[in-house]
Amino acid sequence: MKTFYWYPKCSTCQKAHKELAALGVTVEDIDLKTAPPKSELILSWLENSGFDKKKFFNTSGISYRELGLKDKIAALSLEAAADLLASDGMLIKRPILLDENGKILQIGYRTPYESLLN
Repeated sequence: MKTFYWYPKCSTCQKAHKELAALGVTVEDIDLKTAPPKSELILSWLENSGFDKKKFFNTSGISYRELGLKDKIAALSLEAAADLLASDGMLIKRPILLDENGKILQIGYRTPYESLLN
């Protein structure tokens, strides 16, 4: 079963969720706001995904702007970035789709999932 980290009130997350359902993909839904991933898990994503750490941040979110992170992310260590992301699920770019082994398939939703799943 794939894992789907999302914020259920987010229209983009809802669209992605509906696409997965239409494709017949079974997912475990995890609400990023109420159950953000632990720092250790985020750190493993940062270390193993091949994505830049900025990709994990919801750069259009209120929390991101309030903390003035635009010019601070580059200077953060991976550990500090993981701790910060784990402290507030709304800082995390959403949705995040993981495969059955916990590998990130996609962060955010711009490309239809069908191309990722075939």
